[in-house]
Amino acid sequence: MIVAGLDVAFSNDFMALVIIEEGDDHKIRLKSLDTWRKMDWHLWKESMKEKQSKFSIDWMYVDQTNNQSVVMELQDMGMRVEGMSFSNSSKNDMIRNATKLMVTGELIMPEIAGIRSKKQQKLASELLLQLQEQEIKHDSAYPKLIHPKGRHDDLLWALCLALYGIKINNQGVSLITSLSYDDYDEKISQNNVLDNVVSRFSGTGITITDIKITLPGNNHVN
Repeated sequence: MIVAGLDVAFSNDFMALVIIEEGDDHKIRLKSLDTWRKMDWHLWKESMKEKQSKFSIDWMYVDQTNNQSVVMELQDMGMRVEGMSFSNSSKNDMIRNATKLMVTGELIMPEIAGIRSKKQQKLASELLLQLQEQEIKHDSAYPKLIHPKGRHDDLLWALCLALYGIKINNQGVSLITSLSYDDYDEKISQNNVLDNVVSRFSGTGITITDIKITLPGNNHVN
């Protein structure tokens, strides 16, 4: 599975992309890193098309904290994209997930000297530095992740988004959806309800493993 994380920026910060792959051995490795700053929007979109074509990205997880337009742009380009909002809580979850994967050896960071591309060497070195610089500030009820003044953490959060995407795809998520009772005849067919639920996720790339339907009268079909 190939998953990308995109940390979005619209000011002087960098927009960063980290592409990772989970192999058959269940080890996660870096495939590609990139950053943009004050980029031409059209050129950036062309660059993203090239990334998709070259790496066949299965899913891309995008920071939508301050703006959802990037998510919509990428979806319009035909990519499978999920927007995620940053908060202290979600950031702590993501950094814990990344730390766990590194400690257990599931995430294999590259040897810088073994990377052929000078650009990728530089970006991988910067990512490792950003990982080392991240600190937890305990000056309130909720711990806050910070980085040194004058430095950046864009590649770090792009990696965390991608790793979180791997976790979500491996574990799956529970979804709750409802249907209007008025959509059906007086005698509701359980098969019709089941077909309606399944059709809602057709073409989304989501794999449904289990469905529980609760009908009036507390009857169930699984």
